[in-house]
Parts: sequence; C-alpha cells; structure tokens
Amino acid sequence: MKHIRLCFAIVLLSGTLSAHAESGWYVKPYTGYSSLSDTSGDRLDVVSQPVDVDLSGGFLAGLGVGYLYGNNWTAEIAWEYRSNDSETSYADGTRFNDGNYASNIFYLNGYYLFEPRGNWQPYLGAGIGWVQEIDIDLEGLGPEQSFSGDGDVALQIMGGVHYKFSDRWLINGELRYSRISGVDLDAEAGAVGSIEDLDYDPLSISVGLTYRF
Repeated sequence: MKHIRLCFAIVLLSGTLSAHAESGWYVKPYTGYSSLSDTSGDRLDVVSQPVDVDLSGGFLAGLGVGYLYGNNWTAEIAWEYRSNDSETSYADGTRFNDGNYASNIFYLNGYYLFEPRGNWQPYLGAGIGWVQEIDIDLEGLGPEQSFSGDGDVALQIMGGVHYKFSDRWLINGELRYSRISGVDLDAEAGAVGSIEDLDYDPLSISVGLTYRF
C-alpha cells in the first residue's frame, strides 16, 4: 500500500511539469515475464492446516485501451492474464509437485508521460483492478485439483519508457508491481474445501506495442 501512495504522490507532483500537445485514443497489447513471490495460507476441509505455495517464473499477457490527454495524462482500461508454475504442500505432508497459480484481472489505470527526450519518453502510472478470477491448480498427485476465487481488489504501480518510431507507433518497456492480499479460493471440480488467506503480488517486466489513432 505504501508503494501505491508513493506512486500517486510522484504522479501528482509531476503534473506541474510542462506538457506537450498530443492527444487521442490508443491501443496497447503487451506481454512479458512475471515473477511471483512464494505464499502461504490455510487449507480448510474437515480440519484446518497450513499450506505453502512455492512459485516460479511465468508469463504476462495484456491489452490496454486508453486516451492520451493534451496535458501528458492518460486514462486506460486494461485486461491482464498471468500464469506462474507452482508447487503446493500441506502441513500433513501432502505435496503437489506441479500446477499453476493464475489470474484474470481488469484494471483502470492512469499514467503521466514526462517530456520526451528525442524519441524516448519515460512515464509513471498506477491502477486499481477488479479480479475476474484467481485460481490455483494442484497436479502431480492423482487427479488435478482446482481452487478459484473472484471479486478481490487489485492495486498496481508501473514505470517505463516509450520509444516512438513513427507518428502513430511506439514500443515500450515497463516494470510493473501488483498486489492482492487475503485471497480466498474455493474448491472446483476434483477438490473439496478451500484455500484461504493467500497473497498475490507479481512483479512483471513487459514489452508493449502502442498504436495511437
């Protein structure tokens, strides 16, 4: 939460800088590498027991549609999908050596674009999101077990740089940190009970291609 407040403060202060005249709609597909910290929670069935989820690298895919205002600010609606490989173990010794921890999230983002330096233009942003689904699949020990949840609130901060190689086309590199805490996942087919109080805080490096109309 401190990271989100800091980002908003920086972006608001940046509004005092001079602005350029470009404005209009844009579309931005992007993809990249997603790193996700290990997490732990509680497995609830007949009894409660701790559960640990060890996570490794994964991927991010997203699509943003937004509007660039003439004062260097943009507003954007974005969809993001992430998936990270996982290994899950229960306190009773049960262990699933394969699986994945994935999400489907819709965001409302805001960006501030700093003054360009030649074809390069750095930016900062922050966003709030609605979780359409987070799910974890447990594999490697009999039939697959799945747990999923939805409706959580996600927060994220972003920073990156655009490179403009034509009047309408830009490529960008970006670092993005997202945060969802207290995730509760209910059993789907092949599973019973729930897994509760997990965290979901991916750090992503992505490359995007922007087209300005």
